[in-house]
Amino acid sequence: MYVLVGGFVGLMAIGVPLALVILGAGTLYVWFGTDVPLTIVARRLFVGMDDFTLMAIPLFVLAGYLMNEVGLTERLVVLARVIMRKVYGGLAHIATLVSMVFGGVTGAAAADLAAVGITMIPQMEKDGYPREFSTATITAASLMGAVIPPSIPFVIYGVQSETSIGALFVAGIVPGILIGITVMATNVVVLKRRGFRPRPITVDQARSGKSLLAAVRGALVALFMPVLIIGGILLGVFTPTEAAGVAVAYALIVGAVVFRTLTVKKVLEVLRKSTVMTSVVMIIVVASALLNWCLSYSQVPAKVASAMLSVTDSQAVFLLLAVAILLLIGMPLDPVPGIIVVTPVLLPAALSYGVDPVHFGVVMVLALTIGLATPPVGASLFVAMSITKLPMGRLSVAITPFLVALLVLTLIITLVPQTYTWLLPLLR
Repeated sequence: MYVLVGGFVGLMAIGVPLALVILGAGTLYVWFGTDVPLTIVARRLFVGMDDFTLMAIPLFVLAGYLMNEVGLTERLVVLARVIMRKVYGGLAHIATLVSMVFGGVTGAAAADLAAVGITMIPQMEKDGYPREFSTATITAASLMGAVIPPSIPFVIYGVQSETSIGALFVAGIVPGILIGITVMATNVVVLKRRGFRPRPITVDQARSGKSLLAAVRGALVALFMPVLIIGGILLGVFTPTEAAGVAVAYALIVGAVVFRTLTVKKVLEVLRKSTVMTSVVMIIVVASALLNWCLSYSQVPAKVASAMLSVTDSQAVFLLLAVAILLLIGMPLDPVPGIIVVTPVLLPAALSYGVDPVHFGVVMVLALTIGLATPPVGASLFVAMSITKLPMGRLSVAITPFLVALLVLTLIITLVPQTYTWLLPLLR
């Protein structure tokens, strides 16, 4: 076990990419820490890919890039402006709503932040919002991208834990919406406490009449995609993996036939981007199969479960400890590698406490996702800084109220799963 931990820490310390860290540490453990033939490494890598459910990852990534290329963000902004034009802090709420819908298309927080941030932050600055507030709002709202279905982290957790991905998707609906409501409520509190006076939203005359209706129609076409995916899964029309293929087909039809903005050149560029993104994720997934074997061989999950039970026999205390651990892990690691590293260790302990695996998956994704935006090393903060050129100090201060509110929400969902589990019977 010391070989595995030492190899992992040593390779991370010298800046080796995570997939190679997992693969290298696992190989060192097999070589020096066991009597098992080294061929087990190759066998576990093949086993890691031998899962039809993993097909959902490249397809959902491709669907997200296609919808982004279509110009989804701009169409959603127009619709949201009409809905929120009389609400205090309307443009901040618009950014939150757009992130909510866009997250339901991309399934990833970083993609949500990049797409919405590039479009919305300049518009918010023009309307009088300070740059740090705009950046903090959109960074916090982008966290919905990892929770609202279709969610790539939920797909990874479902594969790792052998839990129903359909159940995870349904379980993520209410927490995702609650994140949006929490961010919008925090917007109002922060704006009023700091005395911000953003200009009210006015509906551009060029957007009135038929042009406005056309823009709303275009946004509704985009809004139908998450409804199609979740509705199809709930009604049993297709599996979550098949839903990913339906999402790609729908995105192609919307882009090429409805909006008519997709060209062969754009499709090729989308394929290139989605291939790169998928490769990054899948290499980590494949390497994780070896890591899972190493942990199982050394009985780490059983030892962790035993250690936790010796500390407390309270399910609530265990869940709070798990949230604290996941928040720390979520700062340096994205949710996908975080789930891959943590699931084989913490899930057996959770099961020993009688925690439902779907509930633990929701808690895990929520906590890891909040870690993305937690200073000083949250990965989403660096994406936001690259867009706005803000220093870490100013952004950290601005995002703190949002993180406090989201942490309270996470604790409520963790300790009171009934806040969202009432939807799960719809799958039966």
